[in-house]
Amino acid sequence: MVPAERISRFLSFLLRHQPREYPLSFDRRGFVSWDDLVYMAQERFPDVAEEEIRRVVEEPDKQRFELKEGKVRATYGHSFPVDLGPEAAEPPAELYIGTARDLAQSILQGGLKPRDRRYIHLSASLEEARAVGERRDPAPAIIVVDAATAHTEGIRFYQSGPLFLVESVPAKYLSQR
Repeated sequence: MVPAERISRFLSFLLRHQPREYPLSFDRRGFVSWDDLVYMAQERFPDVAEEEIRRVVEEPDKQRFELKEGKVRATYGHSFPVDLGPEAAEPPAELYIGTARDLAQSILQGGLKPRDRRYIHLSASLEEARAVGERRDPAPAIIVVDAATAHTEGIRFYQSGPLFLVESVPAKYLSQR
């Protein structure tokens, strides 16, 4: 049996980064055929059943994927241009991002930038930001975004699953907790 985490990581890789060794046909909104995705997943993991893949895709806690009308896509984290079709959303007063301690000062001085992705992923809770930051640093720095002020001053936030997405955040809206 293939662990759900391995399936999820593979699907994220396929749907977020469009690798050449796994050619999938993406539409402009980042969707691929469900059947094509299942085929690719079963090529990689011959023992995985379609229902196991469906459970990973439909996992309510993470909301990493969206399945509709026979197509599936990642809801965030793309490294190639995708029109997620998000409408601007009003964020909570504060949003958070966990990062390695050695990066905190440069972020506080230069602002948040998406680097190799289209959007920056912000968490609505300190706990989630800390958990994300711990992937890179056992005691991560937590950057606080004054989202209410940024939103009022014209920064557009989008909600995708449990995350808020933003193209960039100038340093004046950032502090460290």
